Amino acid sequence: MENGEVTYKSFVLRPLAAYDDGMYVAMLILRNGDGIQTASGVLGSFACALDARRFALKHGMDEIDQGAVPKTESQPRRQSAFRTLQA
Repeated sequence: MENGEVTYKSFVLRPLAAYDDGMYVAMLILRNGDGIQTASGVLGSFACALDARRFALKHGMDEIDQGAVPKTESQPRRQSAFRTLQA
């Protein structure tokens, strides 16, 4: 898996791995159907980039399944680890 995008239940997920002090940190950017993007903070540290991206992708899918990320601006949501990206 490279730093590509994955579509899951009308969301686009972009798992990221950033090298930091000998480890790879996992992060995720989500985009809903309205084009609203949200970004996670650091989700964890891993020995390799692939594990970091896999974890970020699974985390994002779990958040979507639990209703933690907004589908549209008008729908309520529960609190999430994701924050809206400012343009």
